[in-house]
Amino acid sequence: MDDAFNNLKKQNQNTVDNLIAWMKDSKIIDGVKVTEENARKLFSDVADAKNVEIAKFREAIGKLALEQKKTMEEFANTLAAEGPKFLNAVVAAVSTLKENLQKK
Repeated sequence: MDDAFNNLKKQNQNTVDNLIAWMKDSKIIDGVKVTEENARKLFSDVADAKNVEIAKFREAIGKLALEQKKTMEEFANTLAAEGPKFLNAVVAAVSTLKENLQKK
């Protein structure tokens, strides 16, 4: 999970929105037991919503795991497995956006 997070950070994609999307893709946010709204509340006190630190992300994942009676390790492994696919999708989306902006 840490490697995937650090890769997001290198791409300047460690935003609350992207972290929420990553949790959705990883099925940590399922819309039933854990909703997006619940997860967003865990990031309400971040200093910069466009640059979330890994410590805050780990804290949020830990709280979600505890609420779901899972371990932090289970959620970390789930996120780590989904991380590369999610990062590739984010990079592709950013690349497409840049190309479209350059055409205008």
